[in-house]
Amino acid sequence: MVAAAIGVGAVTGLAGAAMTSSAASDAADTQAGAARYSADLQNGQWQQTQQNLKPYLDFGSSAINPLRSAMGYDSNWNLDPNNILNQTFKAPTAADAAATPGYQFTLDQGLRAVQNSAAARGLGTSGAALKGASSYATGLADSTYNDVFNRALQTFNTNYGSAANRVNRLSSIVGSGQNAAATNGSLGAQTMNSIGDTLMSGANASAAGRVGSANALANGLSGVGSNALLYGMMSGPNNAAGGSWSTAFNPNDTSTYFNNPAAYG
Repeated sequence: MVAAAIGVGAVTGLAGAAMTSSAASDAADTQAGAARYSADLQNGQWQQTQQNLKPYLDFGSSAINPLRSAMGYDSNWNLDPNNILNQTFKAPTAADAAATPGYQFTLDQGLRAVQNSAAARGLGTSGAALKGASSYATGLADSTYNDVFNRALQTFNTNYGSAANRVNRLSSIVGSGQNAAATNGSLGAQTMNSIGDTLMSGANASAAGRVGSANALANGLSGVGSNALLYGMMSGPNNAAGGSWSTAFNPNDTSTYFNNPAAYG
């Protein structure tokens, strides 16, 4: 009866250990699987984010070379002196004013009118007539030069402003691509860190489950060994009565371990 009880206890302990081990292993597999699934979801979202940002990256990249040219740089990043952004306003000269279309005709007609007026007054080529002609020529030159100067300055400012606006527009496009690239990089780093943490969590759970499973089996086997040892001791030569030690003990029996331990080495 005692041996049977010991046997049943050993089998029950081993079965319980196996169930505990299996449960620990299953739980570890579940956690590890959930971690892998979460990592896959994060990676999928990251791939989708890359696709969403790609048009902005491409658009920004396409404006880099036009921006470089608009800013006055050649393909080797050398300044182009002919680009208006690299120039300063140069005031027109008197010769430029004199070369204005219609200026010479207006001057000739004006001088002729002054001379005719002086002749009509009987002044001819007197000093007063010459002074009048000189005053007319000077006044015409001044007004013409002012007109030429203002037109040249307005043209320069218009062209410069147009070039600057083009640079600003292209800079905005390049900036949008740059922001997309920065966002892409930041999100990528965050995603990789998150995936790494998730997989590490799954790996730790899996490792803990394996250790728990192994411990459960080890405990079960240890219990079986203890029961076997107990059974062996109770069924050995020191238990001739086949019952419990307390009922089989005879203080006068020198064959037992308790009365003659030397006989058992």
